[in-house]
Amino acid sequence: MSRVIIRSLYNVGRQMNVLQKKQENNAANTANANTPGYKYQDLIQKTMAEYEVHNHTGGVGNDKFQTLGTINMGTEIDEAHTDFSQGILKETGLTTDLAISGQGFFSVELEEGRIGFTRNGNFKIDENRQLITQEGHPVLAVDQVGNTTRIFVEGDDLSVNSSGFINDSGIKIMTVDFADYGSFELSGDALFLPENEEFELTQSSVLQGYIENSNVNLMDEIVKMMEISREFESNQRALKVLNETLQKTVNEIGRN
Repeated sequence: MSRVIIRSLYNVGRQMNVLQKKQENNAANTANANTPGYKYQDLIQKTMAEYEVHNHTGGVGNDKFQTLGTINMGTEIDEAHTDFSQGILKETGLTTDLAISGQGFFSVELEEGRIGFTRNGNFKIDENRQLITQEGHPVLAVDQVGNTTRIFVEGDDLSVNSSGFINDSGIKIMTVDFADYGSFELSGDALFLPENEEFELTQSSVLQGYIENSNVNLMDEIVKMMEISREFESNQRALKVLNETLQKTVNEIGRN
């Protein structure tokens, strides 16, 4: 009896850990509802492997092997799924704001020569007249022979046409795409680092004076928040009942 209760306590505790992770994910989505280029994430939950339960109380003499059925140890988080669907494009009128219409990512230079990829085109020009992200990462372009280069803005204004060419030059905003988004690792709010950095340059349509809004649906997140809260309450009640039952069992054993 006590083993069953302890196992049930373990299962409920594991489920509450899963709920905590889902709550943290829900909070991250909600906090980034207004972050340009942010992509909604969902946690996929799965049932753990089942194990056969048996004893040796079968047969006339209650001494033979018999199968009682199967049991699993609850649920766990299988993976984090990122929804890369495009958010609504919002017009800002700022020349340093850029948005990709359709597939693709902007490319930015990170530390140690790594390249990161983002849909967040909320850029700015630093004191060296270089186009950078709000975090200070240089935005990348490709020149006429296909070499990667940083973007320096000459004159007062930045001009980017729909093909991504800068100030009527041969330098083009570096937009890329991947065959598979499954290996992307999220770094920060809207910056992705793929395990496999093999990408293809794209002819993405670039809109100047626009940014892409987050694709988070706040109403969905509020509903999920309420569902998680109710599940927490249900599991707390189950823990209380199991704890009281275990205490009674221990007290009975103590008296005997």
